[in-house]
Amino acid sequence: MVYGYRAIAAAVSMQTRVTLRPYQGATHLARTFLRDERVERAVAMALPPTGWAAEIETELPVGRGMGSSAALSVALVRVAAQLEDQALDFAAEHERAFVLERIFHGNPSGLDHAVSALGGAVIYSKGHGPEPVAMPPTPFVVLDTGVAGDTAALVAGVAARRPSIDSSLERLGELVEQAVPALAEPSVLGELMNEAQEHLAAIGVSTPAIDELVAMARSHGAAGAKLSGAGGGGVVIALTPDGGDALMAQARRRGMRSFRCTLPAR
Repeated sequence: MVYGYRAIAAAVSMQTRVTLRPYQGATHLARTFLRDERVERAVAMALPPTGWAAEIETELPVGRGMGSSAALSVALVRVAAQLEDQALDFAAEHERAFVLERIFHGNPSGLDHAVSALGGAVIYSKGHGPEPVAMPPTPFVVLDTGVAGDTAALVAGVAARRPSIDSSLERLGELVEQAVPALAEPSVLGELMNEAQEHLAAIGVSTPAIDELVAMARSHGAAGAKLSGAGGGGVVIALTPDGGDALMAQARRRGMRSFRCTLPAR
């Protein structure tokens, strides 16, 4: 989704919840999955200054390229709208969540919180917004490297390698377009994911840990596997039409965090 190319993204069947409880005093963060000043700033920006204690919980892994901050931003926008008895359309949700996402990422593309707000699967280009695309519910296994990637550093690294990597960037853009009509065909989609991972490694955003998990996924029944998000760590997503039992068992044997999810969710 950089350098003029589009990206496909889908919501996962995992949720982030914001619960508000009346409180006599300043609005504050009473319980959260992550003590981070950026979370506290987002709460302060989204909610009234007094009267509420906020509790946040999430099923998403944090800092792993799965849009946890975007999901939080959308959840905060929605709970704030409920306080004011407002019914927001997608454009309003997207605009308000964009303001909160900037707290976490400075200059986000808008993709993550667009998917969080819309649900389902979309194809997205910066400046043009999301276009829904048809994708049947598809089982995936997510494998956690245990390392958080540095998005800003990775983006800078890709820019520094140009123009020598431009052919891989171009091919990644082509693979996105080929994937749109193949979202209901796991065997075809898996092969496209596998080739995409090769080019992601070529542009420098994969790591030995990611490569190892991709190979493990493919050798334990995945139709395809690739890194998610900016890379440099985070998670590997594996397309598992067979349900992923063998892959989940292998992950347990190795003591690594893994979980099943369905794409797309609504």
